[in-house]
Amino acid sequence: MSSFEFRRAVPEDSQRLSHLIKSAMVTYCIDSKIPEDHLESMTEEVSTIEDRIRNNWCLCCFDGDEPIGTITLSLVFNPLKFNFSDKTMAYLEKVELAGYISRFAVRRDLRSTGLGVDLMTAAQELAKRKGVSHLLLHTAVTNHGMVTFYKNRGFEVIDSESSRGYMRGLLGMDITKLTASS
Repeated sequence: MSSFEFRRAVPEDSQRLSHLIKSAMVTYCIDSKIPEDHLESMTEEVSTIEDRIRNNWCLCCFDGDEPIGTITLSLVFNPLKFNFSDKTMAYLEKVELAGYISRFAVRRDLRSTGLGVDLMTAAQELAKRKGVSHLLLHTAVTNHGMVTFYKNRGFEVIDSESSRGYMRGLLGMDITKLTASS
């Protein structure tokens, strides 16, 4: 991966990031067995991506000026907004500041090369520097590959719900337990 450039995205990267994310989400939908119209990422405007870049930490890996991987970390000062059950409430009630992972995408031909692991590690390290105690993310529980990937990074499935028309799991990780070698 050393020939690639890791950096924070800038608004001018939005159009190219939109293509990467939508391409990755097509595969995600197939692997998750959910219709594409169930994901807001499939219809979001480039201006929405620009806003996400301005207001969050959108970490990217580039090959030249082409994004080949991305992950966004958002700070969540009220993690209870993700509460939808007593089980979720019990997990989140003592979390004051969480990091939320979204728009995680790696170009198809570079999956299983370690690039996704590098992006996730960078997001975890950034979250720790920002004082976050827990990371949260959503994924389709039917996407066994992604659930396994996240579990192998230290996430646990907290709960799941179907308000978006598919079984969507909320996964969490206590990053205060990560060691420097993780």
